[in-house]
Amino acid sequence: MKPQEMSRRQLERTASHHEEAMNRLRRSIGLIGVGLPILLLAGVALFGVAMQDSISEFFFTPMREVFVLTLTGIGVFLINYYGHDPERGDLLTDWRVSTTAGVTALGVALIPTFCGPEACYRPLSLLDGLISSDMLQSALHFGSAGLFLTALAVMCLKLFTKTDRASPGRHKLRRNRLYRACGWTIVAMVAGLFVFKLLLRDIGRSWDAAWHFTFWAESVAVWAFGIAWLVKGEAMARTLTFLHGRD
Repeated sequence: MKPQEMSRRQLERTASHHEEAMNRLRRSIGLIGVGLPILLLAGVALFGVAMQDSISEFFFTPMREVFVLTLTGIGVFLINYYGHDPERGDLLTDWRVSTTAGVTALGVALIPTFCGPEACYRPLSLLDGLISSDMLQSALHFGSAGLFLTALAVMCLKLFTKTDRASPGRHKLRRNRLYRACGWTIVAMVAGLFVFKLLLRDIGRSWDAAWHFTFWAESVAVWAFGIAWLVKGEAMARTLTFLHGRD
């Protein structure tokens, strides 16, 4: 065997191992994303935890560890996700956008939202002593949440849809349609939360009181993000052949 052929095979094997490692990371991120609302709802159904108006408000319940650990896991995995090598001049790269999403996910997890009810369960947080203003704490939390979901939408709409091929195959086109559907779902949920939490607050409060609008809007956005990452990580590729078959 010629040395050049050995080198080529080694490079191909290394590239294959690298791609599989990235897919495992993508699947882990997707599973945690899909699982977060489900775990919180399981706490409500199985352990008598009070249903909350938003995912973030579960920080003030006995489900605090689930909320913090899952978002921290998502944040750490996203920060460690490099993705594909960027082309010269690219501003939106896998690493930049995923790092932004990861850092802001840690912000959502570690900076509690404002606890409105006086009788709510308030476990001490390290940042409670560092951030003295409730308004600043709330702004940092909601700002982090908004940037987190926006970065995830950008991943779905702009980065997951990229391809090296001049003419993508039909399976890639199908996956791109799914990525865009997930991305626009996240955008729609973020837009709805912006309108009904900041502009039409009275309607937002009444919807939260009636059917926990904020929780379900956040959950739909997180599920869309999780599904996109699972597909990107080729989860169930052998079963979902209409998405991952050979072109």
